[in-house]
Formats: sequence, C-alpha cells, structure tokens
Amino acid sequence: MPVQQIVFFQDGEKSDWNNIRKIISHALKNQHFSMVYQPLISVNTGKIIGFESLVRCQSPKFGVISPADFIPCAEQSGQILELGNWIFQKALLDLKCMLNHGLSDICLSLNVSPVQLLNSDIFEQIMSLLHTFSIPPSAIKLELTETALINNPQKIANIFNAFKREGVQIWLDDFGTGFASLSLLRQFNIDGLKIDRSFVDGIDNNNDDFTLCSAVIAMAQRLGLFIIAEGVETENQLQILSQLGCDVVQGYLLGKPNTLGYNLEQWAL
Repeated sequence: MPVQQIVFFQDGEKSDWNNIRKIISHALKNQHFSMVYQPLISVNTGKIIGFESLVRCQSPKFGVISPADFIPCAEQSGQILELGNWIFQKALLDLKCMLNHGLSDICLSLNVSPVQLLNSDIFEQIMSLLHTFSIPPSAIKLELTETALINNPQKIANIFNAFKREGVQIWLDDFGTGFASLSLLRQFNIDGLKIDRSFVDGIDNNNDDFTLCSAVIAMAQRLGLFIIAEGVETENQLQILSQLGCDVVQGYLLGKPNTLGYNLEQWAL
C-alpha cells in the first residue's frame, strides 16, 4: 500500500481558502471524511479509559488534507456546523459500537468549535443523539480550546451548565497556549485540563517546560480538576508526568490515532 502524505496548504492556488471550502463541500457530499480515535490511558493503572475522537479528510485530488487547514476554514465559512453534525453522529455511533464490544467503562472526548457553541443547538443535538444510541451522558467529554471561552462567555457558561447537569464533563484543551486564567476556570466550572503537547515535549529536557507542567498539575489538583497530558512520546516523559501526579496521558507512546476497527482489535474484550 502506498504511503499517504498529509497535505498542508501554504502557497499558490491550493492556499486559497475558496479551494479548501470546495474540498470540504465535496468531502461532505461524497463521504470523504472519516473518524479516528486515539487512546486515553490511565497513568495509575496503565489501562485505557477512553479515546479522543479526531476527524480526517481524504481528497481524491489532493490526498490527506491536514485538519490544521480544513478545520479553521470550516469555522470561517460556517461549514463546521454541517461537519460537526456529521462528526457527532459518527463518533457517537462508533462509541455505541465500542460499548457493545466490551469497552463498557470508556469515555469519548469530542472536540467542539466555538462556532458550534455560538451558532447551533448543540446541547439539544448531542443529548438527542445520546438518547437515540442509549449512551449515558457521562460517557462523553467535550473538549474546547481556551479561545472558545472568550466570546459571549455568559452564553457558553449556560451551555456548559446544561451539559453538566446531565453528567457531561467539560475539558479545556491545549491549556497553556491561549488566554485562560484561574478566573475563567472558576467561571466555566471546567472539569479537566489537557496540557498542551508543546510543553510535554520538553518536560524532560527544558526546565521551563518542566516547571510549567509541574505548576499546572499542582494547580489542577488543588482545584479538583482532572489532568490529561497529550503528546507523550517517550517513557521518560511518561515517568515524569506520573511522578507529578498526572491522571491520564495520550500520545504516540501509548497509541496513535486509528480506526474504530483497529482500536476494537487492540482494546476490546
């Protein structure tokens, strides 16, 4: 099988977001999007506790398109609403399959765009899907970046509270790279923090990264927050995160993003 390359649009015709919008539109109509799932592993037990759901795009013309290109474009164009609808349906259908194959105690994290929060009935949509597939709300976690909390904070807080009343947890993704403050963590009643991979990458050879990770984990523990470290690629990084008290890790050391079928073969009973 030929090696697939991920395309990053930079210069020339393909850098035009109009072209990327056309790729997204074509992919939505012709089922060129797919989902992959990366394992979330408990530091204490070494067992799987869930997966992060990630969307991929395979263009017949350009090959694999990087999410770094098509996600921002979809947010700007509004296509993220249709794409997000598809992601929620597909991911929760796959979660139901995982639960039916013996992975009864796992959770699935869903990445949510601020555009979806502010321009869709996301609460009703997700709760309806959970009901349709008979999935307990506690089995999903919603991941948002720090920048999602800045615009219309009261509306977002109301949406979060509605989810939390149903048992859905909220995780703050890429912590340390945006504008979040302790006051925001309190205002939005966040349940978990994901330490950005850029800090994990240097935790074993950069004093600043080690100090930041140590401080974030200590702060999160005092606030009673769940702590997830992403981008773990070495045993040394894993050992340090364990010593610091991190709860969950994900990264290539533990498992790459892969298809539903592959993960069922690897993890199901």
